Amino acid sequence: MMSLAILGVSCSDDECGYELEMLEPSCEESCELLTDFELDDLGPASNWQSINAINVEIISRNGSQVLQAVDASGSSVVYNNIDFPSDFIAAGCELQYDVEYEAGSSNSATSDNSIGIYQGGNIATGSPRAFFVLNSASLIQSNAAPVTISVPLELASGGSLPSNSMGEWVLGGVTGPPTPADIATFNSLIQNTVGLGFGLDEGSNPSERWYWDNFCFKQCCPID
Repeated sequence: MMSLAILGVSCSDDECGYELEMLEPSCEESCELLTDFELDDLGPASNWQSINAINVEIISRNGSQVLQAVDASGSSVVYNNIDFPSDFIAAGCELQYDVEYEAGSSNSATSDNSIGIYQGGNIATGSPRAFFVLNSASLIQSNAAPVTISVPLELASGGSLPSNSMGEWVLGGVTGPPTPADIATFNSLIQNTVGLGFGLDEGSNPSERWYWDNFCFKQCCPID
């Protein structure tokens, strides 16, 4: 009986094959496109819902179709309960997307906002919830060119939630190191999500504008 030690790559079961002669994974890094909005009609984005946001629609921007959302008064979010898979672990080893931010006046010029996943009705009130929070070196800059965010899709283990060079996962409402119960909650959530969403607020002036594009699930991620 032959045993294999596979090191250096992480990928979904469907994408990773192995060459027995080489004892190495035969899969190649790729990012399976979920949506780039190019096939969507311009105008209201029917599968994206919002709370205290306006102009949630597909628009043409810099030669590409993108999802736009504009902040309104109150705590503002956009979310999607339809297009994203329930099991993020099975979908790939990383979620990538492009994002652009315009702060408007009197709001923070940078943002650590990334995706949130949840069970329940929406990203604002669902429970449990988990958020990927960007670190200080990866903050989204207002009025800068779009940047690509890479979110690790892994099960939590030991005493921490998954992280990478851009940021880390946190559970909503949890402060301090995660407990074994928190680890179990996260692992259940990332495999059984209802939807994905984003917060819009970066200050008291409801003028922030956000743009997203090119959502894809990466296969065969190198392991640090």
